[in-house]
Amino acid sequence: MVRVLGCLPFLLALLILCGPTVADEDQIRERRRQIEVKFAAGYMKIAKEAKRNRGLDLCERAFARAEALDPGNDDAIEFEPTVKGRPSRPQRRKLGKLEKRFSDLCLKEAKQRLDLALWLDEEVMIEESVAEAREALTLAPGPISFNEEGVLSTPKLGRLPDSLSISVLDENEVVAGALIPVDQVPEALPWSKGWTLETKHFLIKTNVSGRLCRTVGRALEAAREIYEEETGFEVEERISVYILRTRKAYEDYWVKLGKDKPGPGNVGRCFRDHCAIDGTRPTREVVSTAIHEVAHGYFNLGHMKVTGRDGVNMPPWFAEGLATYCAGYGKDSLSFDRGVVLPRVGRDGPLKRFQTLLKLGQARDLEDFMHHEEGDSLFYYQACAFYWFFKETGNRNLKTLYRRAVKEMVDAALDGDERVTGGTAIFRRVMGGDLSAVQEEFFAWVRGLTFEVAED
Repeated sequence: MVRVLGCLPFLLALLILCGPTVADEDQIRERRRQIEVKFAAGYMKIAKEAKRNRGLDLCERAFARAEALDPGNDDAIEFEPTVKGRPSRPQRRKLGKLEKRFSDLCLKEAKQRLDLALWLDEEVMIEESVAEAREALTLAPGPISFNEEGVLSTPKLGRLPDSLSISVLDENEVVAGALIPVDQVPEALPWSKGWTLETKHFLIKTNVSGRLCRTVGRALEAAREIYEEETGFEVEERISVYILRTRKAYEDYWVKLGKDKPGPGNVGRCFRDHCAIDGTRPTREVVSTAIHEVAHGYFNLGHMKVTGRDGVNMPPWFAEGLATYCAGYGKDSLSFDRGVVLPRVGRDGPLKRFQTLLKLGQARDLEDFMHHEEGDSLFYYQACAFYWFFKETGNRNLKTLYRRAVKEMVDAALDGDERVTGGTAIFRRVMGGDLSAVQEEFFAWVRGLTFEVAED
């Protein structure tokens, strides 16, 4: 008995070094697969019901989760997350109930992933356990606390695996009996622990992962070529990008800067020379959001350098069109030859999405579009397509008028409500006072687009 116990440290070390056996790997794969198939079906059901009730946002979110879990699912392959028309009052009530079902399903998936994480923790599969626990926390976020024995837990999920405590304690500070990410401590903004990357033109800070830090840094340096080409500015000032690991940290960062708490759909914001990014999402989305937000800052800083005037605020339809274009969406030539993986184009790009919505009769008339300030998906799709149209159209006169309108909007240094009313008035005047001909040509161009889906 004594000799067997004496061998335990050696056997445990051997188990950790060797990792899971083939049988263990099959077991892990099977348990993950059961979770993926089960919940993908549940999310697809919600996506379909949301579509029937004209709930575009919920439809897209539920479909995205189903597609991420089980991309080979027949329903997901054939499903198109688009809606026709706006929801009626009864449909809005139904969508409210569906939102609750979606939240409940996310929590159920989180708990099953946590069960898997706890089992992996018992099997001394530390890396796998941490990955599953983090996925659970993404689905059901909440403050992490610990008791006197050092056991971690959250209000929604309960106890977390011990393996996660090793990772969390390495990246956070202990404050008053709770684990508080250092980016949430006012005097630690930007945080003192995590990963920092200084490139030639950007400073990237994150407490998500070193890999994400490097990926965003490389992507921004590659995208800088597009910023210069599209704006005509050459900005030497270094722009900082802060990628925050939790949604609460992202929201708190806004509040500490004196801003209103961001809405649930907001995942990034540029504050002129620095950007804050919600880092709870997949790497591709974080990268494209960073490129998008930095485009706003680059334009502002470039204008300040050239004119010496602050406060340039372009109309949302132009600003978001430029930024979405710079993020590499919408055209095969931008699924980059610069060694950087950016989001898929084609089916998942705003151009393709807008083309689909246009054919369904969902596109906004230009007057409505240009006076629109809400950040819904359709607005971003249409803004990207509108920006791209003036680059691709063969109508040279239209291109010339567009450039003149943009220059006048920049020179006007629009602010506040003038961004929308003043910017649209300038555009309408330069275009001759009637936007119907522009709209007709723009819509015809979109309808005629063809796409080749880029390989991941």
